[in-house]
Amino acid sequence: MKRIIQNLLLMVQFLTRIPVNLNLPCEKEDFKRGAIFLPVVGFIIGAIQWGIYELFIRILPLEPTIVIILLAGIIVTGALHLDGVGDTCDGFFAFKGNDRIIEIMKDSRIGSYACISVIFDLLFKYALFSSIAPSFPIGIIVVPIISRFTTVFIITIGKNAKKTGSGNLFVENVGKLQLFISFLLTTGILILMMNAIHVIILLFAGVVFTAIFNEFSKSKIGGITGDILGANNELVEILTLILIAVILR
Repeated sequence: MKRIIQNLLLMVQFLTRIPVNLNLPCEKEDFKRGAIFLPVVGFIIGAIQWGIYELFIRILPLEPTIVIILLAGIIVTGALHLDGVGDTCDGFFAFKGNDRIIEIMKDSRIGSYACISVIFDLLFKYALFSSIAPSFPIGIIVVPIISRFTTVFIITIGKNAKKTGSGNLFVENVGKLQLFISFLLTTGILILMMNAIHVIILLFAGVVFTAIFNEFSKSKIGGITGDILGANNELVEILTLILIAVILR
């Protein structure tokens, strides 16, 4: 039981800026076991954003409140996933060979495509959260849970595009058992918050999109990297928000 809690805390420590000032075991096996908790990490991030929304919507108009929850998400995650989508777009749209794409993705400098992708990512989230939050505020929690589950899915089906990198702690390390346990956790949490049919629709859409994105990444660089995990997370969040907005109409 102690090791399970440590693996959960390791995921919080690794994927967020939430202060977990503990010296935790961080062998590859710990990341493998900890992967089941990615949707729980999504729940924690979403719950923080939801709490901030419920606090500020009482004293501020909707629009600045949405800006604050977006900023809160960036602070809590350290912009980890936004950085991933930016680096991925810089690499994928460079129209270079596989090795050159990976080199561009590793470059700490921001290119035009990264800048554009981050701007549109935040614009989509701003517009969609503004649309759904007044009638379905719990959706603020639902979205990061689903996106983190699809991360577990892609690291289960994907393969490494390079020999080293943060993504290698998960990719080709996490198996079907971890995916299944993560699925049970995800559905268990989501069914407590929304209609079961809607849960199935959102999870199915996220998984299908992720499978397609995995194949696209494989065609570009032969596999996936940590940046691609971040990009997939962001894109699935936007897709989930769009579907929730459609459901609520």
